[in-house]
Amino acid sequence: MKSSRHKNPGPPDQGNPGRGRAWGDFTVSGRDASLQIIDSGLTWKVQGHAADCRVEWDDVITAYLGGVSRGPGVKARVGVAPQEDRFTLHYIEHKKNNILRHKHVTFIGHAGQQKEWIVCVADKTGHGRPKCLLTLVNPIGGQKKGAKLYETIVGPLFALAGIDAKLIITERFRHAEEIAKTYDFTDVDGLIVSGGDGLMQEVIHGLIPRFNKRVNFNDPDVELKPLPITLGALPTGTGNGISMACHGCTDLETATLAVVRGEKHCQNIVSIHGSPGPLVGYAVFASGYGFWADLFRNADDHRWLKTYRYLVGAFQILFSGKREFSVEGEYLPIARPDKHIRAAEDIARNTDTEGWVKFSGTFTGINSFPGGFYRGEGRPGGLLWRQDGAGMNMYLEKQTSKISYLKWMLGISRREGDLNVLQCNADHIEEHYVKAFRFRLTTSDSAREAHGEACSPTEDMRREHQHQHLVFLDEEVRHMETLSMDVRILRNVTEFFCAKPTA
Repeated sequence: MKSSRHKNPGPPDQGNPGRGRAWGDFTVSGRDASLQIIDSGLTWKVQGHAADCRVEWDDVITAYLGGVSRGPGVKARVGVAPQEDRFTLHYIEHKKNNILRHKHVTFIGHAGQQKEWIVCVADKTGHGRPKCLLTLVNPIGGQKKGAKLYETIVGPLFALAGIDAKLIITERFRHAEEIAKTYDFTDVDGLIVSGGDGLMQEVIHGLIPRFNKRVNFNDPDVELKPLPITLGALPTGTGNGISMACHGCTDLETATLAVVRGEKHCQNIVSIHGSPGPLVGYAVFASGYGFWADLFRNADDHRWLKTYRYLVGAFQILFSGKREFSVEGEYLPIARPDKHIRAAEDIARNTDTEGWVKFSGTFTGINSFPGGFYRGEGRPGGLLWRQDGAGMNMYLEKQTSKISYLKWMLGISRREGDLNVLQCNADHIEEHYVKAFRFRLTTSDSAREAHGEACSPTEDMRREHQHQHLVFLDEEVRHMETLSMDVRILRNVTEFFCAKPTA
């Protein structure tokens, strides 16, 4: 709900609410209220309240005859037996930090007039919204509450909006990929994934080959056709970066209401290839090589710790010595769509460069974020949000002290669920806005070896085998056959249900 203070424009001609602008007198929670239809939606003034209440048509979920049942939760607010003297409006309230909330208000008036208001609301809303959805739910993702969260939050909101939601509970690893490859989407308006980034990874890698026949996926320059199905990311997993890139937060009710609203946005993704070598995979949120790939690999060994496994994995790597590697590479810079889309200061000499720019050095990580970071006015870090540009943020991470790096990581984890701010303005990070980059390893040594600590040949070989060929795609670790990596931005391949940014 968007509230604003303004003078009452005076009552227009009272009459049938379906005929242009109209108004009516009601009571709301025992107080007199004046309800008015305007071009952009509904507005009402409640006696004793300083501000008018306004709801745009895009934020109206539904209206029906009668009130609501008592009790907490979404299910209790779906409705009771019709009462001729009242109707209930369900709508979406926009709160700070991109959070959306389901709200309702019941207008009580003279019996017999409410149906006209309901018909008017129905006529003005719902256009372009999904009518039928397929939802895949990972029951063991996150805190193993995926099915329960769908039952208590997602399902009731879809039902309230009149969405025919077909539910499939995934039963095994890559089950979602199998469904994406074979399900008949003819009458489906969207494929909703309730889980973490891993479940969406399965769906992406099932859909792209299905709808791109006779394509050489091992060619980094190949052009892919847009997927014909809109995707939705509901954050019920351990890693929910894709949902954050789509909605600006990892709030489940927000993500569900974004699907209800039906607003869509083409989300950039990247392809990762060996160089030369076959396709490694696609990423929607982030991809990279080095520290973060090592972290996610270690975290897989501690899944029983749930979300704490990332912190434990980070401590293990930091205090045993972050792996360093030397590379030679190049990136293809591209103009930023907005001067604030950055995580660190621009490197001026590369701003207007045409063609590939060479780089080399020793790093602990090389990462890309197609989801995007930008630094808003007055913000100390980068706000994760979808981008409208043709590029991605590329980050070169250099070695820094264990304590400094740990503080930086803790700063990210503390802010991610609150202000959605990621502190990427760090001295150890060099950032570029690019449409492609590639590199090859020239040496690979652990920080422990760099400090002269001896390692047995067996440990050396194990580290080489486990880490040198690992890359991460949306927090999922994959194996790369070569010691070279080629990353390209892919635009307009995927379309997602996305929340509207808060002004």
